[in-house]
Amino acid sequence: MLPARSGAAPPATRLPRALVVRDPDPEELRATIDWSDWYLDDADGIGAWGEHDEISRLLLSSIAQLARERGWTDHHAGADRFFAWVREEPLVRVSPDVYLLDHRPAPPLPKQWQTWLPGHRPPRFALEIVASDWQKAYEDVPLKYCQLGCPELAIFDPLAATHRPPAGRVALQAYRRDPDGAYVRVYAGAGRVWSPALDSWLCVIGAGAEARLRLTRPGGKGELVPTQEEAAAIEARAREAAEARVRELEARVRELEQLEHG
Repeated sequence: MLPARSGAAPPATRLPRALVVRDPDPEELRATIDWSDWYLDDADGIGAWGEHDEISRLLLSSIAQLARERGWTDHHAGADRFFAWVREEPLVRVSPDVYLLDHRPAPPLPKQWQTWLPGHRPPRFALEIVASDWQKAYEDVPLKYCQLGCPELAIFDPLAATHRPPAGRVALQAYRRDPDGAYVRVYAGAGRVWSPALDSWLCVIGAGAEARLRLTRPGGKGELVPTQEEAAAIEARAREAAEARVRELEARVRELEQLEHG
């Protein structure tokens, strides 16, 4: 905020916003924006609590497996990186718990994505996990991602993933930009929601401290997209079963040969 001039009334201030306002008051147009409430220091919002990291890890690994299955080659999925969008206010930023970029960036990855720089783009998809001040998260997070230019946002509140969630809280919310450019909450509940950015369903699995956000495949049958570790285990079991079948067939062939040669 700019300092007030000596002997003059301090300039009007307003919070940053993402909504379109028709016919604003002239005083509001001249007001200085107070961004300070949106500042994030380097340690803010990263690794906030134990389950937080596991939720992020599972979803990120499932996205990686989905990319492998579908042959996505020009993409980048990551976690806990800052995205800033106001050149004059580099601390006005968000740190998605999981994000997906349309294009793979050239290494090394920047410590902070700055969308006014060439090659620095908003994520196609972002996940925010509610960790502490849930009311502030519910109110501020969609505004921030709208201003960032992220077309799809999911907000996961694990502590609301119960049969009786605390008043005013929901396990899963989804925001998307509609054709008119507005940022719209398209889902709020405990079930599942379709993600166009991931071409999959986002689904809440488990409850309370054990609640996780997973991907399920198109088609409505609820089949989970495995994590990379789960996919590797499935492939290993399939190889073991195939190898066991080959050994059985080889043993049967030897047995028949012995009978033939009597």
